[in-house]
Amino acid sequence: MALPLAQALCPNAHTEPFDPLRDIEALYALARWCIRFSPLVGLDPELISARDSSTPEKLSPCHYGITIDLTGTERLHRDLQQCVNLLHSVFKGRARIALTPTIGASWALSRYMMRERPWVILSCAEIPSALQELPLQALRVDDVCVRLLKEVGVQRIGKLLALPRHTLSQRFGKKLLYRLEQALGEIEERLLTIEMPREFAISRTFEPPLVTRRSIVMIIQHLFQSIVTELREHKKAAKYFQLTISDTTDRTIRKELPLAAATSNQSHLSSIIEPIIDTLHFFGEVREVRIAAHQIESKTSEQHTFSTSQQTYPTEQQRQELMNNFCVRIGKDRVTFAKLNHSYVPERSFCYRPALSSTDDVHLAEEIPSYNLNERPSILFPSPEPISTISMLPDKPPSYINWRGRRLSITAGVGPERIAPEWWRSNVQHDSFTERDYFRIQDEIGRWLWVYRDRQSLEWFLHGMWI
Repeated sequence: MALPLAQALCPNAHTEPFDPLRDIEALYALARWCIRFSPLVGLDPELISARDSSTPEKLSPCHYGITIDLTGTERLHRDLQQCVNLLHSVFKGRARIALTPTIGASWALSRYMMRERPWVILSCAEIPSALQELPLQALRVDDVCVRLLKEVGVQRIGKLLALPRHTLSQRFGKKLLYRLEQALGEIEERLLTIEMPREFAISRTFEPPLVTRRSIVMIIQHLFQSIVTELREHKKAAKYFQLTISDTTDRTIRKELPLAAATSNQSHLSSIIEPIIDTLHFFGEVREVRIAAHQIESKTSEQHTFSTSQQTYPTEQQRQELMNNFCVRIGKDRVTFAKLNHSYVPERSFCYRPALSSTDDVHLAEEIPSYNLNERPSILFPSPEPISTISMLPDKPPSYINWRGRRLSITAGVGPERIAPEWWRSNVQHDSFTERDYFRIQDEIGRWLWVYRDRQSLEWFLHGMWI
């Protein structure tokens, strides 16, 4: 039904816009998490094809699922029934789970069999009886084939199994017989597995342990060089490094190095880690040193310019390296970027976002507000400062102001610019911002100041200045 009708019937229902690409990415992340149960985990080929062709909105929701091949993991899980029960409890009973010898049977039972507990079948001989009450769509055939079978009175898989096999492909196409034999285990079905996440980590264990600071520092630098070399060989870069040092008494030092941008530049990384290593206080005898790289990103070569001019400009890599130094030296939480917002209200016209925000691409893609930045002062006070003044007319700038204990004569003025509350924002309290008339005025020493009069209280304030 249409969304307005559904909201009218269920006014308390929670709705969100349908975003199939986001759902696919979330499902892929969940599939990578499932690798802890088996190294062979995959998604439906139809789902991958729809993502590659940018048509996921046309795909049936039945294809949003995960397939785990537990073959050969019996010794790991001791009992496959116990493994299935563990998955059922992990998802709090909200996931439909089926364990069968074939991918087709598991797909059909998990999508079309309404059952609270997981469905477990351990032999192919039990599959026909389990599938006989399911609709034909459970065999993953197209709508045309389903419609042709319904015309001859076949709507369930049980009736399909009673028909002669050699007539099915002749009357209804080869794919119907192919899918049926895949579900019964007569034809092997390959699983389209996802790529296992590669772990970039390196460690060294020492016997006898390291006792001198010089040897420990040399080993740390050598391991950093080794892991960066490995990243560059795979055309990767890391945004986060973790250094772990363990001594003979099982005490551990952990040092995190979060970066603003991923890097695989050895010289740049050395300039960052050397001051950090100098501040470490080692204890006892070091038995093991381990370095792990996380938040891995693909790295491509960059050609700077075709020009032979001697004039050079900072590259994006140089900017990223500068941000990496800031984040490691003073802390990632203290490094922020100023961001313009689509608002004429001075207090809401900008905000600060962290340098390591995961939504950098979204912020960079936003359009900068259309007003001229010269219309706003270069210094905006955290809160407007009250001033006293006299204005000859309501729409004229003041002739003088008293600010911070000084009387300033005004030589020029421009305005007013009226800024009203944003009535279209339902989440903003209108009483927090009242209508204002802003003026740009120049004082006796040549400074341009930004003042306004509150139209409700008729009080004057100084909000910023140009420098």
